[in-house]
Amino acid sequence: MMTLRNAMTCLSGLGSLLAAAASCAAAPLPAGAPLRDRAGAYEVEVLIDGSVAPTYAHDGETYVMGQLGARYTLRVHNHSGRRIEAVLSVDGRDVIDGKPAELRGKRGYLVPAYGTVDIDGWRISRAEAAAFRFSSVPDSYAARTGSAREVGVIGVAVFPERYVPPPPPRRPQPIYPRSYNEYESAPSEGGYGSLGGKDKSGAGAAEPAPAQSSAAAPRAEAPMADESSRGDDRAPEKKSARSRSGLGTEYGEAVSSPTYEVEFVRANSSRPAVVFGLRYNDRDGLVAMGIDVDGPDYAYWREQELRRTANPFPAADRRYATPPPGWRGSCCSR
Repeated sequence: MMTLRNAMTCLSGLGSLLAAAASCAAAPLPAGAPLRDRAGAYEVEVLIDGSVAPTYAHDGETYVMGQLGARYTLRVHNHSGRRIEAVLSVDGRDVIDGKPAELRGKRGYLVPAYGTVDIDGWRISRAEAAAFRFSSVPDSYAARTGSAREVGVIGVAVFPERYVPPPPPRRPQPIYPRSYNEYESAPSEGGYGSLGGKDKSGAGAAEPAPAQSSAAAPRAEAPMADESSRGDDRAPEKKSARSRSGLGTEYGEAVSSPTYEVEFVRANSSRPAVVFGLRYNDRDGLVAMGIDVDGPDYAYWREQELRRTANPFPAADRRYATPPPGWRGSCCSR
């Protein structure tokens, strides 16, 4: 299977699989922590303007708090000893070809063993990507290209590479002296056999051709249809998108994002090892859903951090009292 590789991250097909797999694939973590599978082999982070975005666990799902206009990056960590392919989707759209996301036929980003890859945006070419930026729902890439139904969700499907054992070593061939009787049974190239030297059947059976991957993905990206050519059948969807509040992801400015293709064969062509699901919204949207963005979870983890960093001797190493701010000195110092 052809896989894009660069200094960045993943892609995923979603559908109904995401909601079911997200809750069992990763355990909820405190705010700011990456989304991690239960075995700890893979992690996903959302970086907003270079910093890890706050995350919140709510009703068995993980939410990210974004901000209108902010640029974000998806980061995938691979803590396993095997290469993986990460297939990503944003707002139900494949981040490589921009079409509706699915798992089996889409290409992903290769993450090396014990490595990390960042995904900066929607892929424009092998050299550039359109930056991920939080936008209003009507301005999101999904809404502007047809459907805003899945706006507000990020998916990452992880496919480990199929392990292919190395071929067995060749048997060493014996060495024969040149002075043997040609009328005796002479050794052939394949061992002892026919009279007079070489085996009439040839040098041996040819090695079988390597099997082709059943999940091979197309090498070229299909162009997306122009929005003006879609007709009026999507007018109700666009109308409903205008009334939706919260955040989406727009097709931002072009950023440098060099990639190249490599061969990759999935251990299981249609079933990922884990599917991560992240939902995002702005602060008002999360509060409206009943998520306490400054609530008990944050206070608990803040308290744990304070206790961990408590200093048994917090006083400064001074022999006398420290002057207060703005103090001008005493009469004796004049």
